[in-house]
Amino acid sequence: MALGARWAVCEQRFGNFANINRFRMNCFRKIATDCRGQEIAEAALVLPLVFMLLLGIVWFGRAFNIYATLNRAAREGALAAASPACATCGNTFRTQADIQNNVVTPILQAAHLDPGQLQNFTLTTDVVLNPGSTPTETGTTVSMSYPWNFKLNGVTCCPFSLTPITTGITITAQAQAREER
Repeated sequence: MALGARWAVCEQRFGNFANINRFRMNCFRKIATDCRGQEIAEAALVLPLVFMLLLGIVWFGRAFNIYATLNRAAREGALAAASPACATCGNTFRTQADIQNNVVTPILQAAHLDPGQLQNFTLTTDVVLNPGSTPTETGTTVSMSYPWNFKLNGVTCCPFSLTPITTGITITAQAQAREER
């Protein structure tokens, strides 16, 4: 194509040179104000923090679920231990093994907790619930604890690596109930 023909095409598209320079400036302005790279960098900084926050919420929710389950199991165990096993059997009360196996363990299994990890399960009977008051009321107390371990990813130095850090807490529960006589 001859130079004159190219010039004619340019004039048809852009009019005169002022429009060409304006077009070039608009292109440079768009390139200079484009923030796609900035958005990616901001996302790279913010998304790990958001994911850590979400994982923290999930971990706290699970710990609270375990706490509520242990409190319910302790309360149900204390109520079962405070009432007689059967009225026609001479009002005998249930044993610690019976309470743990038939009351507490099914509650833990229903919440998808391992009953084998239950620690310090104690059933105390004939506990004075209102010391210094008359008439004296006695009852039973059930207490237990459950370890909950969770993993965090930690950054270690020399050599630089991402290693899991296992940490945990022990959740305890205690409940008491008045004996029915």
